[in-house]
Amino acid sequence: MMKKNSDYLKIFFILIVISQCVANCGKKTNSQTSNIGSIEFPDQEGWNAIVISTKDGILNAVIRYGHMQRFKKRKVVEFDNKIAIDFYDENGRHTSKLTSEKGKLNEATNDIEAIENVVVVSDSGINLRTEQIWWDNSIEKVVTDKFVTITTTQNDTFYGFGFESDQRLNNWSIRKISGKAGRGLDLGTEFKEKKTRPDSFSIDSLSIQPKTGTDALIGN
Repeated sequence: MMKKNSDYLKIFFILIVISQCVANCGKKTNSQTSNIGSIEFPDQEGWNAIVISTKDGILNAVIRYGHMQRFKKRKVVEFDNKIAIDFYDENGRHTSKLTSEKGKLNEATNDIEAIENVVVVSDSGINLRTEQIWWDNSIEKVVTDKFVTITTTQNDTFYGFGFESDQRLNNWSIRKISGKAGRGLDLGTEFKEKKTRPDSFSIDSLSIQPKTGTDALIGN
């Protein structure tokens, strides 16, 4: 009789251990499934191709990239392996080129964000360097609140925070400016000058207008 009771106890404990293992394994599987479900996967992915951006049917930007991920739900295209963007005016003529390490395209607005080692060179020869900048498609301007360095066609170099310009870099403003002009003029935060050709700038506060949507096309 004692032996039978002992056997029953062993079976009882074995069943408890098995039930606990099943419960724990189930929790682990559910946790892993939950973690996988929280990962966002791209709807489209591409390598070494282009994204064409248009406005009212007219070409306004061509983006060349090393690697692209498109997230359809968020209407965002992310670039994480160097990008080069050629900008065009309202008549489809080339105006400037931007290069950076990474970037994003908002498909709802056609706004473009460039990140890390950003260099913008206009066809007129003006050079801009910063770490982050945006192309605001609604006002057709390049804007940033980061530190910038700009070199003009007259060999003037300016530094400052907060920048806004048209895509040609012909008319631009820096919120807080300093630097060394190539003609020997030292610049401080109180310096102001306006030019009309070949480039112009002002030291005014930035005023960004609301964005509006446009159309975009992705191609390989």
